[in-house]
Amino acid sequence: MHHGKFTTAREAVEAHKGEALSSRQAFDALSEDQRNEVIEFLKSLQVLPPGTKSLVVDEFGHPKARPLRN
Repeated sequence: MHHGKFTTAREAVEAHKGEALSSRQAFDALSEDQRNEVIEFLKSLQVLPPGTKSLVVDEFGHPKARPLRN
């Protein structure tokens, strides 16, 4: 991500240790649905490449249906 080592938000979050260890542990303690919601939020902060046809994409830039809310 910010330094080019990771290509997805999930990889970047899961790689954090050291000064960000408590944040990583908090992420790990979330349910799978909650972790997915965090990743969706982080993805909303990124700039999509030119020509992207969908505002909702998976971690690889492929179009994805919006998650349903309960």
